[in-house]
Amino acid sequence: MIFPTAMMIGFAAGLTRSAIGIVVAAVLIGLTFALAVTLSPGPVAWLSLAAAYAGFNSGLIALLLGLVAIERRKTA
Repeated sequence: MIFPTAMMIGFAAGLTRSAIGIVVAAVLIGLTFALAVTLSPGPVAWLSLAAAYAGFNSGLIALLLGLVAIERRKTA
């Protein structure tokens, strides 16, 4: 569930068309994970952080590919 949620966050951050917004969203993912690490009494699954960043980047890429497809359709 982490991957699709992060993908939607990446998609939404990309829709802002602001580099600062995208960077802030990416940093907040890391800060949220760091907070969870400090408050968690047990071991931490680092794979969750990797999945979150992979989902975030996938959302940005999906948005970019969608925008390119729409632009190609307009010109054709």
